[in-house]
Amino acid sequence: MVIPSLTFVYDRRGRGSKTTAAQVELVVYADKKRKYITTGVKLFPKEWSHGEVSACREDYEELNEQLRMVKRKTREIITRMISENALNLDALPKILAEELQRTDNFIDFARERARWKYSSISAGTKEHYELFLRFLEDWKGIVYFSDVTENNILNMDKVLKKKGLKEQSRWNYHKFMKYFILQAMEDGLIKRNPYSRLDIKRGNESGLTRYLTPEEFHRFETCIIKDKCLERVRDVFVFQTYTMMSYSDLAEFDYKKCISVNGRKVYKSKRTKTGQEFMVVLLEPAIQILKKYKNKLPIISNVKYNAYLKIAVNYAQIDKAVTTHWARHTGATLLLNEGNVPMHIVQHILGHSTIRETERTYAKVLDKTIVDSMVNYERV
Repeated sequence: MVIPSLTFVYDRRGRGSKTTAAQVELVVYADKKRKYITTGVKLFPKEWSHGEVSACREDYEELNEQLRMVKRKTREIITRMISENALNLDALPKILAEELQRTDNFIDFARERARWKYSSISAGTKEHYELFLRFLEDWKGIVYFSDVTENNILNMDKVLKKKGLKEQSRWNYHKFMKYFILQAMEDGLIKRNPYSRLDIKRGNESGLTRYLTPEEFHRFETCIIKDKCLERVRDVFVFQTYTMMSYSDLAEFDYKKCISVNGRKVYKSKRTKTGQEFMVVLLEPAIQILKKYKNKLPIISNVKYNAYLKIAVNYAQIDKAVTTHWARHTGATLLLNEGNVPMHIVQHILGHSTIRETERTYAKVLDKTIVDSMVNYERV
């Protein structure tokens, strides 16, 4: 099938003059047939030059963007028709008019949906949403719903790579993009999820690679940090490691929720993210940190916490892009590598809803524990 060509034509009927504005139309040409589609843009003759609105109009950029949007949306409809083997030029104007009646700005839609969530999410998660939305606004590669295509998603990934984002961080941006795409699909604003045809993987920064080894953690825990701000960040990370709390749960930590069980301090709460109950024994290193800060942790925003962590670990000669979530993985890894803490106990501490979730996350850690156990058995 021949792919239709699209071009703009001004004043096809020759009615424009110094006192009369004329239409700009989009002409679709295929199989020796032409279909003219109104764009809603009317101009005087001097305001049209070389196939676009000339700069003599103060709003020429907005009008040219409107024309590009009409062209993009028309091409999207044609592509959909071709994929369904149902190209119909006569049906184009009506379908286009129906789709243009909807709000066409994807960024505005995403920002509105994000605001809906802000009352029910943690401050840290809200910051991540804001980072993603600011990226979209600055990048301008996806502005309208018609821009949400496979090629533009791939372009977004390339831009994130050029910005130096690690695989896990890029995955988080794609996670937000997919969330807003699915929201738009529910409202009928996007017909198809472009991610369904793409193979963008999470990368290899998940699970085993995102934790400090016991030796690294000990170095970080005991190193001398003269900068008080960085020292507080290190202390919070150490406390988080020994309690295996996520940042959102850490930010909600309330010492008054601690109870005594068999003479030990125990903290019980619910995960902010899932509402799942968790319980953790406050080990002596965690208790010492609480005493140091009079039972009130020096919590800062998740963004600043992550930024300062990358500096603080340098004091322990650790060359890794450590983030707050590494504490959770590090604590669970330390427990599992001991080999004497049952999986269901680790599951409850982490607040995972099922033991399969814990096993899936820490499968490679379990592999190492099994190997070490077999080697020790061989030595007996």
